Amino acid sequence: MDRPPVEQETATRASLIRNYLLLVYTAVAFAAVLILANAIITNHNVRWDLTPDKRHSLSEFDKRVLGGLTHPVKVMAFVRTEDPAYLRLAERLFQAAAFTPMVQYEIIDVNKAPGLARQYGVSSYGEVVVESQGRRRDFDNARWDILIPAILQVSSQQSKHVYLTIGHGERDLFSADRNSGFSQFRAILEQNNYQIDNVSLFAGGVPDDARVLISVGPQKDFLPEELVELGKYLNRGGHFLVMLDPFGSPSLVKFLQQYHIDFTDKVIVDPAYRLTSGEILTTRIPLRDEHNQITRSMSGDAVMSVARGIRLTGQPGASAPDGLTLISSVELLRSSHESWASGDPKTVTTGITEYDAARDIKGPVAVGVEVDLAPASNVHIPLDRMTRIVGFGSSAFASNQFLEMMGNNDLAVSAVNALAGDDILIASREQLVQRETAAFFVTEQQSARLRNLGAGLETLILFTIATIVFVRRRFFV
Repeated sequence: MDRPPVEQETATRASLIRNYLLLVYTAVAFAAVLILANAIITNHNVRWDLTPDKRHSLSEFDKRVLGGLTHPVKVMAFVRTEDPAYLRLAERLFQAAAFTPMVQYEIIDVNKAPGLARQYGVSSYGEVVVESQGRRRDFDNARWDILIPAILQVSSQQSKHVYLTIGHGERDLFSADRNSGFSQFRAILEQNNYQIDNVSLFAGGVPDDARVLISVGPQKDFLPEELVELGKYLNRGGHFLVMLDPFGSPSLVKFLQQYHIDFTDKVIVDPAYRLTSGEILTTRIPLRDEHNQITRSMSGDAVMSVARGIRLTGQPGASAPDGLTLISSVELLRSSHESWASGDPKTVTTGITEYDAARDIKGPVAVGVEVDLAPASNVHIPLDRMTRIVGFGSSAFASNQFLEMMGNNDLAVSAVNALAGDDILIASREQLVQRETAAFFVTEQQSARLRNLGAGLETLILFTIATIVFVRRRFFV
């Protein structure tokens, strides 16, 4: 029996009211959830960076520097708020302040606060002032990759001396030449609060305040008197970083053999890991020690050009000059299993060679090593007081041309950090690489695999479609 019209209208109205109230309750609950989520995100900096390279997040190096702060740091950025660059800086400053309470910051619109700008001596837009413990650092380019080093510089008690050997055809760390210069390497070291100076071993030896002695690509021989001074420096617990290109400085090669590092005259050849369409002497170095402090934080493989192989010749306990004994030795970097170290003298000049078992060394071959030594009478001294030598079979990886390739930046700077005892600074510096100029690197082997995969996959898809069409028409029509 049908319901009376009045009851049916009442039921319909009640249903509409219930639906309306349910809609209101749902909207109120949804708004409450949004408000709560926004409050949590605002107060606790809960964010998700979904970009592949995490370009909107603090890098591991940033976190190391910020996490190591022991005194408050104040950052004042004088900008124009309508400048797009201001937004990125403001975002990163917010992240830094959220990461540690030691960072305080202000974003100041110069047009709205000209008096404060004059008080700080600011005369241009985009200038940033960083202060801590009475120290101040100014720069006029509001970039994040400059800000973090500035925070490091004002928060550190003093700069550390790093000395470069000269007089043997070493690479020029003050040259900005795109191919042969090393100015970017020097700039990053200075941002890490290292004071860079040249030293002549012939004119008095290595100063006592040297944290690290570096020799970048020497070509000519060291004089006997210079090697005596180098030996004195190592005997007193010196830390030596040497980047030695093929056939460079034979006398230094012979000297380092006493410390169980043998720089061979064989050049690394790796057709499988060369860069796509590149020559076989510029390759990725795929094997690295994942436990060593220098190589464990690299953001990618090292890329080396014309590198010589290195052999470690001693076991722990082996003797070295001046009463030193070998404590440990490690191969930091090794070429691939498909590579070899070529003894063909024409390899460097022609870039063409074939593997010869009687002449060459089959890979993997070390291109980066570290040895630690201590006095035989006191082998249990701390690592920072030991004699430490880090050697690389090429200097080009730290040049302006190669420094920003893959893990080269991390490798070059972390080697200095480790030898200087700045373990807190050893981390991936991937965010410091300018993403606008960063490239995508694949080896010749990877390129061939992608090419074959593309060709094979396309053929398989077309064959599958053709098979399905044939079967449908043959059996189902």
